[in-house]
Amino acid sequence: MCNMSGWRSQDRPVGVQWRTPNHEDLLQRYSGRVQTFDQSSPGNLSVLISDLTEEDGGTYSCWINQNQYRNFSLTVKDCKLSETQENIIHKYPGEFVLLPCACSDQHTKPVSVKWERVDSGGTEVSNEMELYKGRVQMFNKNLPANLSLLISNLTEQHQGTYRCSINNKQSIDIRLNIQDCKLSETQEKDIHKYPGESVLLPCSCSDQHTKPVSVKWERVDSGGTEVSNETPRYTGRVQMFNKNLPANLSLLISNLTEQDQGTYRCLINNKQSINIRLKIRDCKLSETQEKVIHKYPGESVLLSCSCSDQRTTPVSVKWEHVDSGGTEVSDKMANYTGRVQMFNKNLPANLSLLISNLTEQDQGTYRCSINNKQSIDIRLNIKGCTLSETKDKLISRSPGDSVLLPCSCIDQQTKPRNVKWEHVGSGGTEVSNETPRYTGRVQMFNKNLPANLSLLISNLTEQDQGTYRCSINNKQSINIKLSITAEKREISDSSGSLIPWIVCVALLFIVIGQSALIYKLLHNRTQGSASTNTERGTQNIADDDYENNPSGARNKISMAAIYQSLDPNTNQSDSVYQSLNPNTSQSDSVYQSLNPNTSQSDSVYQSLNPNTNQSDSVYQSLNPNTSQSDSVYQSLNPNTSQSDSVYQSLNPNTNQSDSVYQSLNPNTSQSDSVYQSLNPNTN
Repeated sequence: MCNMSGWRSQDRPVGVQWRTPNHEDLLQRYSGRVQTFDQSSPGNLSVLISDLTEEDGGTYSCWINQNQYRNFSLTVKDCKLSETQENIIHKYPGEFVLLPCACSDQHTKPVSVKWERVDSGGTEVSNEMELYKGRVQMFNKNLPANLSLLISNLTEQHQGTYRCSINNKQSIDIRLNIQDCKLSETQEKDIHKYPGESVLLPCSCSDQHTKPVSVKWERVDSGGTEVSNETPRYTGRVQMFNKNLPANLSLLISNLTEQDQGTYRCLINNKQSINIRLKIRDCKLSETQEKVIHKYPGESVLLSCSCSDQRTTPVSVKWEHVDSGGTEVSDKMANYTGRVQMFNKNLPANLSLLISNLTEQDQGTYRCSINNKQSIDIRLNIKGCTLSETKDKLISRSPGDSVLLPCSCIDQQTKPRNVKWEHVGSGGTEVSNETPRYTGRVQMFNKNLPANLSLLISNLTEQDQGTYRCSINNKQSINIKLSITAEKREISDSSGSLIPWIVCVALLFIVIGQSALIYKLLHNRTQGSASTNTERGTQNIADDDYENNPSGARNKISMAAIYQSLDPNTNQSDSVYQSLNPNTSQSDSVYQSLNPNTSQSDSVYQSLNPNTNQSDSVYQSLNPNTSQSDSVYQSLNPNTSQSDSVYQSLNPNTNQSDSVYQSLNPNTSQSDSVYQSLNPNTN
């Protein structure tokens, strides 16, 4: 300080000068940093130097009127780095680091400070540099002695040697190590999975605090295709976990398919990688050998097709009808709408096809194909209706009768796709209740018995005469000639000759019975021995009368006999039928529920065993293998030879003539005989 306050104003110096240690004019040398006070305080020649630096140190002198008045020694304390020895700092990616640099004296500050990246050619570290933009910060504005550098959100690229230099003289180097991700495994792996499952492809850093600068999953065997949700084939099916767990680089793929099979690569920082081979267990058909299945129309069939491993599922499965040009078999096709069903939604390995309500059109070869590679063919045979007879027939009837025109399938489990009865002689007129001339007079049985295609026409008229045709599936047919005649057939001579004998025998039994009754009443006390003798005499007379009949009496009861409980295969004609199959060859008689294969002639059949040879006799509850002739039948042993006898408890539908009837059904046709206990409607 140069102070002249004690001087008199007249002694004030003419010129005052401050000189620097280098003998330069202070005001000129530090222009902008010095301030004088003599204007506001006359006599105060002091100067104020601001913003001192080390270069400002030295001896300053005050000169008055060219004479050195006083010297001042100025010492400026410079920033001395607290440390100059190289440091090493370890950090993880994503963290921040404070690179320390400071003056040992917190009141000092350097003239200049610079941070640079030594290992990258002295690149300045500041927010102006792209690598560090928005990530570096210094504190010397508020704390001049604190020259430290803060770097945030570290990456592997930030690893290197940093230098803090002050005043171009002192410096300190700091080695920053960013602990890089090192894959925990690099050896190739194999993973086996099933379609529809999920897989976790493992990839991670050995140090869980590390994370790579970059990570990429790619499909090696498909040209390095990136595996991510941005790739269409993986959209919505892949997931990674490194956002929350940076060291976990694993990849999760859901809902696997066979197309996902291949080699996957986890690549980090374009340096390290691991390959993982993913194998999807494919569906292998359990059988590929062709099969043959036989079914009937109306049934259901399960065409079997499945994977040998029940946990596998094919990428694609297709059922097709091979012999119809590869037509797809599905509900979308008109032929199969509402009739097909598959089970692979709930049971992926079960590729079988169920077809319901089969028709003949469903016959053919079906193919189950998977993934356009494997297939199995199944031959489905639908057993169609084949007519049991196709040879023309002739049936004669009288007006007012009923007739059963036989037509049936050989196999009783089959049924035709369509059946049609037509009157050939009237231009192919359809015979049905829809046709006025037949309304209410025709009946078919194929609703309950699909193989029975016979036609029953009731209340016949002469106009019903003609040729009738039964056609099935527009392929097979049988013609039946129906003749309507008003003539009534006479009873055969052999039957007529029996009338007198039968009448006599009947009258004889009546007379003897009445005589025996009167005799018992009149001679009650002596009945014991007398009645016994009378009965024996009566019996002997009856036996003698029957045994003494001419031989013709036994042998002439041959035609127009009464049948009860007969087998439907009997050759039967000119009689009444009950409970017969409609395919019976039936002439001159009424048919009811007959077996269609029976050849029926001149007799009445009811519930007979089909193997019985039955002729000229009446059968009741007999064994079908019995040769039966010349005897009376009533609960007999089936081995008896039976013929020429009296019938008792016969079926009311029997065509009965020239014989004795007892307890008969009132619908019996009865003539020339004695009736007892008959229904008043009896003829």
